[in-house]
Amino acid sequence: MCFRIFTFLHFWTFVPETFFFNSAINMKISIFACVLLISAVMISVDGETPAEKFKRQHINKDMDPKRCDAVIKERKIHQNNRAFCKKENTFISASYGEVKKVCEKEGEPYPNDRNLRISLNSFRVVNCKCKDNMRPPNCGCKGSRPNLRIVIACDNNDNPVHYEEGLYITSLNETKLLIPDGSE
Repeated sequence: MCFRIFTFLHFWTFVPETFFFNSAINMKISIFACVLLISAVMISVDGETPAEKFKRQHINKDMDPKRCDAVIKERKIHQNNRAFCKKENTFISASYGEVKKVCEKEGEPYPNDRNLRISLNSFRVVNCKCKDNMRPPNCGCKGSRPNLRIVIACDNNDNPVHYEEGLYITSLNETKLLIPDGSE
Protein backbone atom coordinates (compact mmCIF):
# COMPACT_ATOMS: atom_id res chain seq x y z
CA MET A 1 0.00 0.00 0.00
CA CYS A 2 2.77 2.43 0.96
CA PHE A 3 4.60 1.54 -2.23
CA ARG A 4 1.51 2.44 -4.32
CA ILE A 5 1.14 5.80 -2.57
CA PHE A 6 4.84 6.49 -3.03
CA THR A 7 4.63 5.57 -6.72
CA PHE A 8 1.63 7.86 -7.17
CA LEU A 9 3.33 10.74 -5.35
CA HIS A 10 6.57 10.09 -7.20
CA PHE A 11 4.74 10.16 -10.56
CA TRP A 12 2.75 13.25 -9.63
CA THR A 13 5.79 15.09 -8.25
CA PHE A 14 7.93 14.67 -11.32
CA VAL A 15 5.33 14.78 -14.10
CA PRO A 16 2.34 16.75 -12.81
CA GLU A 17 1.18 17.92 -16.24
CA THR A 18 0.81 14.28 -17.36
CA PHE A 19 -1.35 13.47 -14.34
CA PHE A 20 -3.62 16.46 -14.84
CA PHE A 21 -3.69 16.02 -18.62
CA ASN A 22 -4.85 12.39 -18.30
CA SER A 23 -7.41 13.39 -15.66
CA ALA A 24 -8.78 16.11 -17.90
CA ILE A 25 -9.13 13.68 -20.81
CA ASN A 26 -10.80 11.09 -18.59
CA MET A 27 -13.20 13.70 -17.23
CA LYS A 28 -14.08 14.93 -20.74
CA ILE A 29 -14.68 11.35 -21.87
CA SER A 30 -16.85 10.69 -18.81
CA ILE A 31 -18.92 13.83 -19.37
CA PHE A 32 -19.32 13.00 -23.07
CA ALA A 33 -20.38 9.42 -22.24
CA CYS A 34 -22.90 10.70 -19.69
CA VAL A 35 -24.40 13.18 -22.18
CA LEU A 36 -24.55 10.46 -24.82
CA LEU A 37 -26.30 8.07 -22.43
CA ILE A 38 -28.85 10.70 -21.36
CA SER A 39 -29.52 11.54 -25.03
CA ALA A 40 -30.11 7.88 -25.85
CA VAL A 41 -32.58 7.55 -22.97
CA MET A 42 -34.44 10.70 -24.03
CA ILE A 43 -34.69 9.52 -27.64
CA SER A 44 -36.03 6.13 -26.61
CA VAL A 45 -38.71 7.70 -24.40
CA ASP A 46 -40.12 10.46 -26.63
CA GLY A 47 -38.46 10.02 -29.99
CA GLU A 48 -40.19 7.08 -31.60
CA THR A 49 -39.73 6.84 -35.34
CA PRO A 50 -42.75 7.31 -37.64
CA ALA A 51 -42.82 3.53 -38.23
CA GLU A 52 -42.79 2.85 -34.45
CA LYS A 53 -45.59 5.38 -33.95
CA PHE A 54 -47.60 3.72 -36.74
CA LYS A 55 -47.08 0.34 -35.07
CA ARG A 56 -48.19 1.67 -31.66
CA GLN A 57 -51.24 3.47 -33.02
CA HIS A 58 -52.48 1.11 -35.73
CA ILE A 59 -51.21 -2.48 -35.38
CA ASN A 60 -53.02 -4.88 -33.05
CA LYS A 61 -53.41 -8.38 -34.42
CA ASP A 62 -55.91 -9.50 -31.76
CA MET A 63 -57.84 -6.24 -31.39
CA ASP A 64 -61.39 -6.59 -30.10
CA PRO A 65 -63.85 -3.73 -30.80
CA LYS A 66 -64.99 -3.89 -27.16
CA ARG A 67 -61.47 -2.98 -26.01
CA CYS A 68 -61.11 0.32 -27.89
CA ASP A 69 -61.09 2.49 -24.76
CA ALA A 70 -58.66 0.23 -22.88
CA VAL A 71 -56.19 -0.17 -25.77
CA ILE A 72 -56.21 3.55 -26.58
CA LYS A 73 -55.48 4.25 -22.91
CA GLU A 74 -52.72 1.59 -22.69
CA ARG A 75 -51.00 2.81 -25.85
CA LYS A 76 -51.40 6.50 -24.98
CA ILE A 77 -53.08 7.39 -28.26
CA HIS A 78 -54.36 10.96 -28.20
CA GLN A 79 -54.39 14.13 -30.26
CA ASN A 80 -51.06 15.82 -30.90
CA ASN A 81 -51.66 18.41 -28.18
CA ARG A 82 -52.16 15.54 -25.68
CA ALA A 83 -54.99 17.42 -23.96
CA PHE A 84 -57.84 15.63 -25.72
CA CYS A 85 -58.61 12.11 -26.87
CA LYS A 86 -58.20 11.36 -30.55
CA LYS A 87 -61.70 11.33 -32.09
CA GLU A 88 -61.06 8.27 -34.22
CA ASN A 89 -58.33 5.64 -34.43
CA THR A 90 -58.13 2.56 -36.62
CA PHE A 91 -56.35 -0.64 -35.62
CA ILE A 92 -55.37 -3.13 -38.30
CA SER A 93 -55.89 -6.71 -37.09
CA ALA A 94 -52.67 -8.03 -38.63
CA SER A 95 -48.99 -8.27 -37.83
CA TYR A 96 -46.66 -5.41 -38.68
CA GLY A 97 -44.99 -7.66 -41.27
CA GLU A 98 -48.30 -8.30 -43.04
CA VAL A 99 -49.06 -4.57 -43.22
CA LYS A 100 -45.48 -3.76 -44.31
CA LYS A 101 -46.04 -5.98 -47.38
CA VAL A 102 -48.59 -3.41 -48.61
CA CYS A 103 -45.64 -1.01 -48.96
CA GLU A 104 -43.81 -3.67 -50.95
CA LYS A 105 -45.46 -6.23 -53.26
CA GLU A 106 -48.95 -6.60 -51.79
CA GLY A 107 -50.03 -3.04 -52.46
CA GLU A 108 -50.23 -0.69 -55.38
CA PRO A 109 -49.96 3.08 -55.71
CA TYR A 110 -53.14 4.84 -54.70
CA PRO A 111 -54.53 6.95 -57.58
CA ASN A 112 -53.47 10.61 -57.56
CA ASP A 113 -51.15 10.27 -54.58
CA ARG A 114 -47.56 9.13 -55.02
CA ASN A 115 -47.04 8.46 -51.31
CA LEU A 116 -50.13 6.34 -50.55
CA ARG A 117 -50.53 2.63 -51.27
CA ILE A 118 -53.70 0.58 -51.34
CA SER A 119 -53.67 -3.06 -50.27
CA LEU A 120 -54.45 -5.69 -52.89
CA ASN A 121 -56.33 -7.73 -50.27
CA SER A 122 -58.73 -6.66 -47.56
CA PHE A 123 -57.78 -6.52 -43.88
CA ARG A 124 -59.94 -6.81 -40.83
CA VAL A 125 -59.76 -3.48 -39.02
CA VAL A 126 -61.22 -2.12 -35.82
CA ASN A 127 -62.39 1.45 -36.15
CA CYS A 128 -62.59 3.12 -32.73
CA LYS A 129 -64.69 6.27 -32.48
CA CYS A 130 -64.43 8.31 -29.32
CA LYS A 131 -66.69 10.95 -27.80
CA ASP A 132 -65.95 14.59 -28.59
CA ASN A 133 -63.98 16.78 -26.17
CA MET A 134 -62.98 13.93 -23.87
CA ARG A 135 -59.71 13.97 -21.98
CA PRO A 136 -57.45 10.93 -21.50
CA PRO A 137 -57.64 8.41 -19.93
CA ASN A 138 -61.45 8.24 -20.31
CA CYS A 139 -62.19 8.65 -24.02
CA GLY A 140 -65.53 6.83 -24.27
CA CYS A 141 -64.57 4.88 -27.42
CA LYS A 142 -66.73 2.35 -29.25
CA GLY A 143 -65.49 0.02 -31.98
CA SER A 144 -66.70 -1.54 -35.21
CA ARG A 145 -64.97 -4.27 -37.21
CA PRO A 146 -65.23 -4.13 -41.03
CA ASN A 147 -63.09 -5.92 -43.63
CA LEU A 148 -61.48 -3.33 -45.89
CA ARG A 149 -58.66 -2.67 -48.27
CA ILE A 150 -56.37 -0.33 -46.41
CA VAL A 151 -54.69 2.84 -47.67
CA ILE A 152 -51.39 3.68 -45.99
CA ALA A 153 -48.40 5.96 -46.52
CA CYS A 154 -44.94 4.37 -46.67
CA ASP A 155 -41.48 5.81 -46.12
CA ASN A 156 -38.45 5.34 -48.39
CA ASN A 157 -37.61 2.05 -46.63
CA ASP A 158 -41.05 0.56 -47.31
CA ASN A 159 -42.20 0.99 -43.71
CA PRO A 160 -45.82 2.00 -43.11
CA VAL A 161 -45.90 5.42 -41.43
CA HIS A 162 -49.50 6.68 -41.76
CA TYR A 163 -52.97 5.17 -41.95
CA GLU A 164 -55.21 7.27 -44.18
CA GLU A 165 -57.96 7.66 -41.63
CA GLY A 166 -61.60 7.75 -42.65
CA LEU A 167 -60.92 6.56 -46.20
CA TYR A 168 -62.16 3.04 -46.81
CA ILE A 169 -61.88 1.26 -50.14
CA THR A 170 -64.44 -1.46 -50.80
CA SER A 171 -63.43 -2.02 -54.44
CA LEU A 172 -61.04 -0.46 -56.93
CA ASN A 173 -63.81 1.72 -58.34
CA GLU A 174 -65.59 2.62 -55.12
CA THR A 175 -64.33 4.85 -52.33
CA LYS A 176 -66.32 5.52 -49.18
CA LEU A 177 -65.51 8.17 -46.66
CA LEU A 178 -66.87 7.51 -43.19
CA ILE A 179 -68.12 10.62 -41.43
CA PRO A 180 -67.39 10.70 -37.67
CA ASP A 181 -71.03 10.02 -36.69
CA GLY A 182 -70.82 6.64 -38.45
CA SER A 183 -72.84 7.44 -41.57
CA GLU A 184 -71.31 7.14 -45.02
